[in-house]
Order: sequence, then structure tokens, then C-alpha cells
Amino acid sequence: MPKESPQLIRATRGIQRRMFLKAMATGLSAAAASRIARVAVAAQGAAAKRLFVFYMPHGVAPEHYNPTVNGSDLTSFDLNQTNTSILGPLQKYKSYVNVYEGFRYPNLDGTHEGVVNCLSGIETLDDTTPRTTMEHVIGKALNVKPTILGACSHQPYGLDIHGKLFWNGSAVDPEKNPAKAADTLFGGSSSGGSGGTGMTADAQLRQDLLKLTASEIQGLQSTLGNLTTEKSKLQLHLAAVQGLMSDGTGNVVSSCTTKPTLPTVEMVRKASAGQVIDSSGGNDYFYQEKNFPLLLKAQFEVIAQALICNAAPIIGLMPMWATCDFDFSFAGAPGSHHNGLSHTGPQAAAGGQYNSPISAFNYDKAPRMAFATAQRWFCQQLVDNVISILATTDDPTAPGTKVLDNTLVYWMSEIGDGQNHTRVSELEYPQVPTSLPLVTIGKCAGALKTGQVVRAGIGTDAKNAAMVNRPATDLYLSLAKAMGAGNVTFPGTTGAVKEVLT
Repeated sequence: MPKESPQLIRATRGIQRRMFLKAMATGLSAAAASRIARVAVAAQGAAAKRLFVFYMPHGVAPEHYNPTVNGSDLTSFDLNQTNTSILGPLQKYKSYVNVYEGFRYPNLDGTHEGVVNCLSGIETLDDTTPRTTMEHVIGKALNVKPTILGACSHQPYGLDIHGKLFWNGSAVDPEKNPAKAADTLFGGSSSGGSGGTGMTADAQLRQDLLKLTASEIQGLQSTLGNLTTEKSKLQLHLAAVQGLMSDGTGNVVSSCTTKPTLPTVEMVRKASAGQVIDSSGGNDYFYQEKNFPLLLKAQFEVIAQALICNAAPIIGLMPMWATCDFDFSFAGAPGSHHNGLSHTGPQAAAGGQYNSPISAFNYDKAPRMAFATAQRWFCQQLVDNVISILATTDDPTAPGTKVLDNTLVYWMSEIGDGQNHTRVSELEYPQVPTSLPLVTIGKCAGALKTGQVVRAGIGTDAKNAAMVNRPATDLYLSLAKAMGAGNVTFPGTTGAVKEVLT
């Protein structure tokens, strides 16, 4: 790396000193003045990357999930091919989406119990052997501690095999209370108070700047005359603060300089206050079936704002546990989710035979309509409460981009076909291709090629897609590289999926 000229170094030090003295003169604290002095001469950095891992329990019905590819062009596809297409809510954001086919999990005889190894790639189904799941592997490489949240993520009596999705040596018990998660990330009650521990240094600086008057900001700007706008991050902060002063809207910048407004979280805080839990874990508000939809929405609310503010750059969310049997009448799909809905058997469509052309429509769509409705509900909640917000919110860390441009959302389940409990990609009778539901949403600051169906490195050969079965850890390796954690390893990898990396 070339050395900076002595003249630039002297100019930089001089500006830092003048900026510090001028900031002190405006009445700011020494700590705030020091932040201003440092940021004034800091080159604008790259966009902050975020990772969000979202689990959907119990797999899918392929006839209501598989994207329809137009001809042989894997970038020309449709996510809303039936009235209850599970991926349908993502159609609007298709340019951000990759759907992955032809992958497998380890220990192929596992069913729902495979929740304990699907994110790590370790070849065991026991729930005691130490392991590390992909979000923690990436977090360690980036020196970031993942935030793991849950909405009724395990049985009320405690964490058993069906709730052990996320691991960091031992299984991680997800934070069940969105109000507690919000307080940890944003500091105190989200309805008011001072800045929290999750606030970034840049956000703290903007908060300091908001205390200044217009004339004081203009004075600080004049001190930057010796540096170009491209060189100074402070110019961006000052311009943003001026914008806040002029229109009073707050827009996106204010979401990182003050605590976000979290109305659903506050509903949960109020409803759960004063609960008394008996010795067996009963009466716990956070594990009662009737509270599940509200808890999930509240956790999504926390996640969206944490990603916007970069208060939690790596997040995992586990709604329900594997084998959870909540009644999904609230989603328009009456029946228990595990045994009643996901275990509904497929039926061949009229004319579907062993030698039919390969198509998900060789299954009759009607028998598993209710199951598809339940799984589409998960997708709709993700889109309404996270994706749509990130796609329309300016990224405070990278002016000119949206938060979703710099975020990687990984959506997965522990099995493929809900009834057949597949953990591989295969052809089911009659000639129905089924794959694990693995989806990414977001461009990860341009590190991912998006807007495509990825068939395990075999190009457009749909006929052989089910026989490839690359380990899912190949995909994890690719996502790690996209996040900037290029030196990590996972069990059983054969190499990164080149089709998705820029």
C-alpha cells in the first residue's frame, strides 16, 4: 500500500486539532469532540454487510414451492406459479433472490432431528457433540457475536433436541423476549431514554451533531476546506444532519441516532409484565401458542431495525421448534402445523406417471393447499416485516444504497418435502423434483450474484439436478466468502458455489 505524503499527514493532523478545538468550543464533550476530529479525516468506508438466518420449520410441498424456470434460462423464473406459492410474496423482490436446488444435509437418514446438524454440516444426529453453525463460524471470522432470537423456539420445559438449531460449541438457547433483545441492542426501553450499547460509533457521532446549531455545523464544515468531500466521512454526517434540520422528517438517519420506535415490542413488554412461571415452565408468556404470531412479529421488528442500524450485523431467528404442532388457523390454514399440515401426503396429478416429464405439477395441488398456506404465511411475515423495510430504507453506512443491497438473508428449513422428510434433492414419484428449501435474499454489498435459480453447479440440466446433491456446507462456504469471511472452513465441503459469487 503506498504511503501518504508528509504534506497530507501534516494537513490531516492540523485539521484534526482544529476540528477538536472547534467542537469543544461549541460545547460538546471531549469524547464527542474527539469523535468528530477522528471522523473528519476518515475515508468513507465500504458498506456494512449484514447476515440474517431465518428458519422455517417442517419443509415445504414442492408443488407449491419450486420456482418455474422459463426454458433453460435460470435467471428467468417465476416464484408465484400457484395461488398459494410459498415463495410468492418474494416475487416483487425477485432481483434480490436466489433459490438453491440440488443440495443435501449430512446424515441422510435423519428427519426433523436433523435440525441439530443442518447448519453445521457435522455428520452426527446426536445433540451433545460440540459443533459450530454457519452464523457463528462467520461471526468468529469477523469478530462479531451473533444475536440469536426465538419465537417459541423450544418446548416450554426447556431446550431439547428439536430446538437445537444454532450452535456455538454447545446449543444456543435463543432469546425468547423481544423486549429484552431490544433493550440489549438499543439500550433501555425502546420508547425513550438515552442511547444504548448497540449504537455504532457513527450513530453516536450523528447524535452529537444533532445537538449543534446550524451556524455551528457551518463552522465545522468550513474547517474541512483542506480535504475533499470524498476523503471526509464527516461531510456526509454534517449533510445528513442539515437535512434533518431542514425537513424535520428524520428519514433513515434518525433511526440510528435515536432508539427506534418498536410498537409491537412494547405490546409484548406490556402483555408479559408480571407473569409468574411455575416450576415446570408453565404459564410462560413466551412459550404460549396463542402468543406466537405476536412474538414473531415483535422479533422481526427488532431484527429489521437492528439490521438498519447495524446494531446486530449477524442475527439468527428460530420461530417454533422442529415437530412443533401449533394450530395455524390464525394463518388461514386450520390444523396442527407438524402432524396435521406438514404430514399431509402428496397425490399424483391426473396423468402423472413414472415416465412423465419432470415437473412439480405432477403432484395434484389441492391435497397440500393448507400446508402451503401455512408456509406461505412465514414468507409473507418475512417480506412484510423485514424484506420490504430493508428494500426501501436508505443504508446509513452507504449513501446511495438500500439496506437490502448490503444484507444477506438466508432462509432455510431442516427438511425438504414435509411429508417425505427428505434431506436430499431427489425425484419423487411421479417425476417430481424436490430440493431443500434454501433461499437467499439480498446482494450482500454486491458480493452475491442474485436473481437466479442455482442448480448445484450443473448449469441448466434439470434432469440431473436431483442426483448432484452438493453438501449444503458448499453454500455456507460461499455465503461466508460473500460476507468477507473467506478463510473459514466447514465439514464436508467440496468448494464454493461459483455461480453466486461476484
